[in-house]
Amino acid sequence: MTYTATFLLLFRKRLLFIVAFLFVTFQAYSQKQDTTSVPDLETDRPDQTESASVVPRKSIQIEAGLYFQKDKAGATDIKYVAHPSALMRFGVLSWLELRAEGTYQTVTIEEESRKKLNGFGPLTVGAKAKLWDENGLRPQTALMTMFDLPVGHNAFAPANPEVNLRLLFKNSLSEKVDLSYNLAYGWEDGEAVKSYTVSLATELSDKIGVFGEVFGDKTNGEKATHSFDAGFTVLVLPNLQVDLAAGTAISSSSPEYFVTTGFSVRLPR
Repeated sequence: MTYTATFLLLFRKRLLFIVAFLFVTFQAYSQKQDTTSVPDLETDRPDQTESASVVPRKSIQIEAGLYFQKDKAGATDIKYVAHPSALMRFGVLSWLELRAEGTYQTVTIEEESRKKLNGFGPLTVGAKAKLWDENGLRPQTALMTMFDLPVGHNAFAPANPEVNLRLLFKNSLSEKVDLSYNLAYGWEDGEAVKSYTVSLATELSDKIGVFGEVFGDKTNGEKATHSFDAGFTVLVLPNLQVDLAAGTAISSSSPEYFVTTGFSVRLPR
């Protein structure tokens, strides 16, 4: 069995277990809750675009999943797996959330020999602040600031804290179609990085949503990368969503392809 096939099998087994556990738990939980004032569940996965909304005050939202990426540099194959990645969002005020994110990851480098690195990536902490609501052509807007901290495996953690600043926008094109986009500036391994995302999403039903997206970045001294991805989300419960997405390179400097799947849950509903 190939490395990719083994990974996809692991993907399926882990996801089925997680979804089954959460479904049973939250089905019982949901029957006890008042749904009259429950806001819609909005998530920051599975696309690359961060939403312009914040989680409700006094709530916790967990967004976790598995991610596989394949890249090629000359004759070298590079495979990256996050198993899992996990983001926790804490609603502090009606316009402010705190965030913490981490991954356990594996990087496999294959050329004449094979080298594998396993360990925790850097701990990322920060906040998202909603600036204003949508009004006509003016988009709903938020500002997010995140810090990569120098903790984790030596091969993955930065030598010093690194900041990423991101402006988040959303325009409602119709009742079911949204255009979301981000502009970001930050640092990675001491080098400045500029990035963008543009995502078009629509609802196929009350439970199912789909999206298509382009995104990219430019690091000082390197070629710009541009990629495309698409995927869908399924709202299993008012506070539980599962997702699947895949992407591919547009530019030659981008990773060949990636696939991700996971879930998002908000407590309380």
